[in-house]
Amino acid sequence: MSLDWARIAPALLLLLPPVGLFHGRKVHLRALSRDWEGYWRRTFALPLHYLDLVRGAAGAWLLAAALTPAASAAAQVRHEALALKIALLALAALLQAAVCKERDSAHAPIAFLIGVVIGTAPPLASAFGLVIAVALPLGANSPAAFFPMLAITVPAAGSLFTGRSHLYELITVAVVAIVPWIFTLLFSRDFVSSYRASPKRSISGHVPDQLK
Repeated sequence: MSLDWARIAPALLLLLPPVGLFHGRKVHLRALSRDWEGYWRRTFALPLHYLDLVRGAAGAWLLAAALTPAASAAAQVRHEALALKIALLALAALLQAAVCKERDSAHAPIAFLIGVVIGTAPPLASAFGLVIAVALPLGANSPAAFFPMLAITVPAAGSLFTGRSHLYELITVAVVAIVPWIFTLLFSRDFVSSYRASPKRSISGHVPDQLK
């Protein structure tokens, strides 16, 4: 199988760098299991989430374009391309979760995986699957369930709307979405998410605990 490095190289540059490397002093982390009331505004105000979404979508799209064989390709070639695509996207998702400045924690790459789904799955499957994968965990007050839910809802929506015509893309989403969650189970880590630190400070310059 020949590789299109002109697309694979920029895809890997977008996908592989862990966002945790860019979490500076102004980025704080909070466990998904805690109450997020009062933190949503600062979460959405953090530009890194939007960067994660865009690079996830662009990187996944480039990778798909580089590793989608022609319809006339042999079955072995198609299977090799699928295996390589899943392996690279799974590695990217694992790096996003594993590199975390909070000890004994895993960064929750929610925005990154949303981007990967947009860049990989058919539009209808992405739209319906993502809405359900976000709404149900939030409604149940269990945000960490987003990852296994995403692995179910997008393939289910894709099967409903497209049948087996996008089977490889749906398999890719199912495997990649579950990787960060499996990582937390294997290594006993708690998911944390990033948000922008509050600019409010006391006279001493200390940030009160309730504002972190």
